[in-house]
Amino acid sequence: MSRYLCVVQYIGKNYNGFQRQNNGVTIQQKIEEALNKAFGIDAEIFASGRTDAGVNALAQTFHFDANLTIPAPKIPLAVNQFLPEDISILSSKQVDDNFNARFDVKKKTYQYNLYVSNVRLPAKPFSYWLKVQPNLQEMQKCADVLKGTHNFKAFMSAGGQSKTFERKIFAIKIKQKGKDITIDVTGSGFLYNMVRIIVGTLLEVGYGKKTVDDVKNALQSQQRKNAGYLVPAHALFLKEVKY
Repeated sequence: MSRYLCVVQYIGKNYNGFQRQNNGVTIQQKIEEALNKAFGIDAEIFASGRTDAGVNALAQTFHFDANLTIPAPKIPLAVNQFLPEDISILSSKQVDDNFNARFDVKKKTYQYNLYVSNVRLPAKPFSYWLKVQPNLQEMQKCADVLKGTHNFKAFMSAGGQSKTFERKIFAIKIKQKGKDITIDVTGSGFLYNMVRIIVGTLLEVGYGKKTVDDVKNALQSQQRKNAGYLVPAHALFLKEVKY
């Protein structure tokens, strides 16, 4: 039995998140079904972490165990023909038997896409529409407050199952080019909806609805009501996983 690490890209619009569940179709379900069709195996895949319903990935990672006769780099060609058009395995390789796609993660980066326009732009289906330009300088001040190791309980939606709330944020980078804004959040790991709440909090600061002190208070209070709103899932991408 060998262990394989794969990188997969997907659009989450049609799925109830990554992790297999009983109440809807998921990314994990589709990949495991494709592995079965390609190789006749009933393999369970283990991802770097779950992404929520509607969230996308440029480079999600997962591992699985199997006895395969084809070289590891050819797994994508064999499996992708059985996957829908919105899911594609980009690469694969054999790894040590003790490697774990979830527990060996050192850093993850999520990217949130936005655009500023007085009218909605249908050609930007994976970006969040802002009608008014926010103050990016104030947003970056807020982002700098969130860097480091903190209790992020205030930045977790109800329904999150984490028992510990301390996470480390390595960097939050806010960039604008023309009408397009990207917010990259790199951390050791994230709570349920944490990145989307961080972005919502940054935007409230950018529009003068919250101050940097309000953000500090949210961290200290550990109360969800003191952090910002939850931005939509469609503009969020898991960008990179580092081991």
